[in-house]
Amino acid sequence: MTRFLIIVPEVAAPPGLIGEALLELGHAYDAIYPRDRFASHAPLAYPGMPATPGDYRGLIVMGGPMSANDIEDFPFLAETMALIRAFDADQRPVLGVCLGAQIIAKALGGEVFPMGRLEAGYVAMQTTEHAEGDPVFAGLSGGFQAFHTHYEAVRNIAGATVLASGGASAVQAFRSGKKTYGLQFHPEVTLDIARDWVRKFGEAFCQDEPRLITDLDRDFGSYFAGSSRLCRVLVKNWVALA
Repeated sequence: MTRFLIIVPEVAAPPGLIGEALLELGHAYDAIYPRDRFASHAPLAYPGMPATPGDYRGLIVMGGPMSANDIEDFPFLAETMALIRAFDADQRPVLGVCLGAQIIAKALGGEVFPMGRLEAGYVAMQTTEHAEGDPVFAGLSGGFQAFHTHYEAVRNIAGATVLASGGASAVQAFRSGKKTYGLQFHPEVTLDIARDWVRKFGEAFCQDEPRLITDLDRDFGSYFAGSSRLCRVLVKNWVALA
């Protein structure tokens, strides 16, 4: 059985549909929650972050409320960046979601910068011409709706290929090398996860984007089926690189 490693910086931002898709495809995954010092494969004795890829066939890094620039406040960020570089150097696939994409960008010498406002809720995305021949975005070219919650974006990642743009950021999805991917949006999110973000972070989020309260249920009713299909296609294509 193929096993993947998922880093979860925020307990309220679990793998969600990404984890479900891995299991549906017959794969397994271990999850490490570095801030909570918990690992699914060693629940009673936290082993810390691995220094090497080990037997894992690929790495996924989920989202969280901190900035990828906050390395002094969150030491696991530097550890995650080192692990990303190790997987990338070993030609094992890497996937980053929101903060995870920003950690990838930072690990590979790119820039993570504040956009000046929150981008949140479902936002229209458009694939670039490079997505048509990309193995992970195969069959997904064109427009799609994706869920967002982020104040920061990425740029200046040397050699990276932009695969999708839209909304407040020119780089909403990118590939570095052959197997390392960053998604600024949240393909994994469900309505329950989004409601939990409103519960936990709503005082900040909803002041900047009231649609998270006023339109949340309606938007999920309109877009969730499509974004769920998108997530499963992305995961299926990504694990094929392993």
